[in-house]
Amino acid sequence: MKKWLFSLLAVLLLSIAFLNIETKAAQNKTAVRTVVEETYLLSEDYVTPITALPPKAIVLLHNVKAGWAHIEYKGQQGYVPSTTLKSAQAKLMLVSSKNPPIVRESTVAQAKHLGNLYVNSIVHVYATNEENWYFVQYGNLTGYVIATALKIPTTKKMLVQRPDGLVVRDVASKSGENLSVIPANTKVDVYTDFQGWAYVVSAQQVEGYVLAHGLKEIPMPKLGKYSQGVATKTKRIALTFDDGPHPTVTKQILATLEKYDAKATFFVTGHRVNKSPKVLKEIYDAGHEIGNHTWNHPKLTQISLDQVNAQINETNTIVKSIIGEEPTLFRPPYGAYNKEILSSLSVPLVTWSVDTLDWQHHMPAKTLKAIQNGSHNGSIILMHDIHQTTADALDSVLSYLSKQGYEFVTVSEIITQ
Repeated sequence: MKKWLFSLLAVLLLSIAFLNIETKAAQNKTAVRTVVEETYLLSEDYVTPITALPPKAIVLLHNVKAGWAHIEYKGQQGYVPSTTLKSAQAKLMLVSSKNPPIVRESTVAQAKHLGNLYVNSIVHVYATNEENWYFVQYGNLTGYVIATALKIPTTKKMLVQRPDGLVVRDVASKSGENLSVIPANTKVDVYTDFQGWAYVVSAQQVEGYVLAHGLKEIPMPKLGKYSQGVATKTKRIALTFDDGPHPTVTKQILATLEKYDAKATFFVTGHRVNKSPKVLKEIYDAGHEIGNHTWNHPKLTQISLDQVNAQINETNTIVKSIIGEEPTLFRPPYGAYNKEILSSLSVPLVTWSVDTLDWQHHMPAKTLKAIQNGSHNGSIILMHDIHQTTADALDSVLSYLSKQGYEFVTVSEIITQ
């Protein structure tokens, strides 16, 4: 009994020791914060003022203990009540000056030189309370930079092509801290490409520097009509969902897709996006493709071309306001279109090769049967993410197709080689 108690005590003591180490490590990690109200930086006695801190001043937080934050401001260290600080919001900016800009300890022109930023690199930038200056962070380098040395970057979408994915680092160097790995075939936004490194952001908000040769251009499908994808040696299939997003059913479908690591294409209607913008963002952030399915689902061959364009453009606008880009495909309601509509589009028109009729029968078993009978390499499958019975069918659908050896891809991937 005594031996058992001694062992238990030893385990508890080790657990407490590890917890203390982890807490200390977390506290010692430097983070950027902003001052929410005017206060004073105090010395170690928590009484003697060192300097005044104006609202919106940017500081480096070293640790917090008993309600006091140990911070650094323009080279001076001291303490402030932790309630006077909040997280600072960073934006990504491109170093655009002709020469590497100097990072200084403060906003005085001759302040201590802490380092230089690489031209064409991407840095995290924090707005300060001082005109013409930004506070920047590049790896472990932090400090003030003249605002004219930076600009908002342009982005382009690319695809991770390395089979084992790409290591993401905090700086453009193999010696940089390993932040994460972005898997193969993941779409990323590329902010810059310099000295063999690219700064990327994935839909899952993983961001940092990767080796540029590990990326490739995303093949864009040509304009025209597509009812089925390209058959390849690897069996591929494209699952599509129309008429959403739905506030609850779509979320269930997203969870099932994630379970099978499956990507899909959602053809959304503008009026439902307007009601459930957060769900659209969840679809996009999960790496699925967004297509345009008009604003409120009219039969396009029964309205004027001006009305058709309004249906498409209004949906494009609201989608872009939420995810930052317009839909990449278009699907006409009921599959109804004519030559005028087709020629007016700036993205491919997509119909389907397997219609599950899930909207009609509302029976999960019939949805699965339609897919079992009609699916083949290159199929584009039509379902709807506004029906609970479709969400109920999806697990069995994905289980069946997975056992048949199918890879689940987006429509844009399946209609391009």
